Amino acid sequence: MGQMRAIVTCEYCGHRQEMARPIRKPESFHVVCHGCEGILLVEVTSADLRPARSGSGVSQPATV
Repeated sequence: MGQMRAIVTCEYCGHRQEMARPIRKPESFHVVCHGCEGILLVEVTSADLRPARSGSGVSQPATV
């Protein structure tokens, strides 16, 4: 599987940014907001990965 793309919305300032990263299994990681420089915890679940694995090319947004 290649890169998973998601739109991440900052829970502090509301800034939306696109991110892409190789994700092969459910995991959590941190992202720095480009708007307020806050630290966001992104959790990718099995349900988030299912559309990407099905080959539909449409992935669900990661939960922040």
